[in-house]
Amino acid sequence: MTVTEISFLPSSTPGEVTETLRDIAVAAIAYQGEWCATNAPWLAQDRGEALFQQVEDPGVVLITAHWDSIDQHHAVLATPRNQKILVDAEPHLHAATVRPGHIDGVKLFPKSEEEGFIPALEAPVLVVTIWSVHRENKTRFEEALGKVKGVLDGFAMPYRHRGGWKIEKDEGEDIEQYFIAGGLDSVEKSAAFAQVEGYNKYDQTLSPLVLNIETKHYKRIG
Repeated sequence: MTVTEISFLPSSTPGEVTETLRDIAVAAIAYQGEWCATNAPWLAQDRGEALFQQVEDPGVVLITAHWDSIDQHHAVLATPRNQKILVDAEPHLHAATVRPGHIDGVKLFPKSEEEGFIPALEAPVLVVTIWSVHRENKTRFEEALGKVKGVLDGFAMPYRHRGGWKIEKDEGEDIEQYFIAGGLDSVEKSAAFAQVEGYNKYDQTLSPLVLNIETKHYKRIG
């Protein structure tokens, strides 16, 4: 089943993505694209691959990509060439806070959209919101989101905001994380969401079901 990689890679240099780290990440994305062209050509046309730098903490890199499955991505990571890239990257990463992730069953960043909409990877700013919920509330959260997501959809135009559940779980934690990602024209536009008509209903419907909400903004660097 399709998954979207969303991996957060904090730099070992606080508050900065060094040129070396950026070059290594770009090389990793390029190699994985080559691997797909040879081994999974059906992926090559809509890879969703991109490199971002976080606005709130400029020392955090975000990598995105589409894969047929998490196992397929892990197979690429295990290749000798990718292992060499990972070794090169290690001194430039804060390993303890690296957060690899895959969102289940969805392509969050399609190359094209229907008429009137702009692909998220072409937006000036990418917004990623993570909703953490108790596992017992997972279905209730999905149902509640389905009732109010139209508020976000209207606000975000001409960009689509898509979401899905993260596959990886924190060991020992009874918590699920729902990711919503999409483009916006600016960080300031994101802040204005709380002022739109319908936001109170959106917030009041979802907030009682969640343990934590984290929203970060990213600008593309590769």
